[in-house]
Amino acid sequence: MAGPQKNHADGHRQRLRERFLRAGLDGLLDYEAIELLLTYAVPRRDMKPLAKELLEAYGSIEKLLDATPTDLLDRHGVGASGATLILLLRQLCAKYLEQKARNVDLIDSIEKAENFARMKIGGGRKETFMVMYLNSRNQLIEHQQFSGTVDRAAVYPREIAEFCLRVGATAVILIHNHPSGLCMPSDNDLLTTNRVLEALKTVHVRLVDHLIVTPGACMSFRARNLLK
Repeated sequence: MAGPQKNHADGHRQRLRERFLRAGLDGLLDYEAIELLLTYAVPRRDMKPLAKELLEAYGSIEKLLDATPTDLLDRHGVGASGATLILLLRQLCAKYLEQKARNVDLIDSIEKAENFARMKIGGGRKETFMVMYLNSRNQLIEHQQFSGTVDRAAVYPREIAEFCLRVGATAVILIHNHPSGLCMPSDNDLLTTNRVLEALKTVHVRLVDHLIVTPGACMSFRARNLLK
C-alpha cells in the first residue's frame, strides 16, 4: 500500500510544479500555492490539508506571510522547516523590493519606497518607524528601523539628524506602519513628524514625505498637505 500512495503524492507534487512553471501563480489556487511551497520543506507528506488550514486561519497569503514564527510553529504545527521557508520567502520579497528601491530617484518613483515599506513593516503587529536616507540623487543609501508597541514607536529626531550626517544623506523619507490597518495619522504622528522636520532643518536635510503603511495601503503626508 505504501508504494502506490507515495507515487500518487509524488505525481501530484510534480503536477503542481508543472502548472506553476507553465502559468505561474495564475495557474494555482491560493491553497495550492501554499501547498507547493510546503512540499519543499516537508517531504513525503500530503501538504494539502495543512495548506487549506493555514489559508483558512489567516484568510489570505498576505496575512500568512506576516505570521510570526511562534504562530507558525505552535498554533499550526508547520514545523521548523516549513516556518523557516515561509519566513524566508517574506524576507526575500522584502529584500527584492528594497533592491528595487535602490539606484532610482525615489521622489519620482515613490511607489518603490511604498512597496518596500509595505512588505518590510506593513503587516507588523507592533508599530515600527522606518527612515529611508537618500543621497543627492534621491537614491536610497541606507534605512533604519525603530520598534515600538501596538500603537506607538520610539523615534529620536536628533539620532536621525546625526545619522544623516554620518551617511551623507541630503533627504529622508519617514515611514511607519499602523497595526490597526487604518492609514490615518494620529496626533502623535503629526507631532513626531514636526519634531523630525525641525531636527532635519538643523543639518540642512530635506524631509521628502512621511508615509503610513499597512500591507495593502499607504497614506502620504505630503499628498495631504500635512508637511509644513
